[in-house]
Amino acid sequence: MKRILLLIALGVSMGTFSQSPSSDTIIFSRFPAESNLQPETVFPLKNEYVRRIYLEDNTITTWSINKDQGYFFRPYNLQGQPLNKGFIGFGSGQYEVSGAISGGCHRGMYWLHDVSAGKIVTASPQKNSSEPVQLKEYDFPEFYYSVLLLDSLQVIATGRYDAAEKLHRIQLPAFKLLSAYRLYTPPPGKTPLNTWRESFISFLFKHPDQSMAVLACRFTDQLDFVDLKTGKSRVVKGPENFPAMFGSIYSNGRDHLERTEDTRFAFVSGTVTAKYVYLLYSGNHEVDGAGNLNSTGKKVYVYDWAGKPVRVLNFPQYISCISVNDDDSLLYAFDTDREMIIRAALR
Repeated sequence: MKRILLLIALGVSMGTFSQSPSSDTIIFSRFPAESNLQPETVFPLKNEYVRRIYLEDNTITTWSINKDQGYFFRPYNLQGQPLNKGFIGFGSGQYEVSGAISGGCHRGMYWLHDVSAGKIVTASPQKNSSEPVQLKEYDFPEFYYSVLLLDSLQVIATGRYDAAEKLHRIQLPAFKLLSAYRLYTPPPGKTPLNTWRESFISFLFKHPDQSMAVLACRFTDQLDFVDLKTGKSRVVKGPENFPAMFGSIYSNGRDHLERTEDTRFAFVSGTVTAKYVYLLYSGNHEVDGAGNLNSTGKKVYVYDWAGKPVRVLNFPQYISCISVNDDDSLLYAFDTDREMIIRAALR
């Protein structure tokens, strides 16, 4: 096992806002507006760690980590009463998932990507049917860090470190590569190739009309906006434009990124509407990790779909995930300290 310490700078912030026509890169050092939110309690949710919130009519569905409840997704009414036992169970059997980094909701269909089992499981709640939830399962044999369904048979995925591109579009169930977007830049100096690519691991988001994708980096405040129709892209860096800091470790035949005490976390969750991209920002270091600080934050960065920074939303407490209604008037979140769903007005 071999370790190499690397301190890699992905860029230096220069000025308040600039745009490079040649590389189509936006670099900025502050948001044009900032707001302090005053959230109210919607309902308590004890003994859960909520990773995502999905809004539909008067229903709040959570993707939670609580094996005692038996299911990943649970729908609630606005008073906090469960509407059913939930769907997509914990486990290693058919239509079950043992753990997932990626998951979501697409037009009423919920899904999870089980990395260890190499599969995607979908759940479609049915109304007026003897079968309350329709479950399907698809093989997904290659490792990707983040996966996002475009529809029931197409996905986009990022974080395959043996690939030259950041983003792939894949057809299911054949697992056929349809398109590839955004080449990785060459690694600097003696940085191992796989480690360099892993330093760009990102969470994926898509425009509601499926025309655009956003890759939000974990270890630097950088975004990649990708037009899924034309393949054109834009990089957005800021407001700190801090460098990704990491080590490299050789294990099991390949180089891996190793987090160090200098490793800092940028984006940890997010949501989108037709107008805006909302990203939950951490800013904490690896050594701050006690109490899930590496996966929570108090700031939400807002961008438009052209990649331009819009404003910062400040929460008084740490939250783990966010969701915004269609008209951008209300933001929902999970307060990790008080274990409750909260809501704040955005207008």
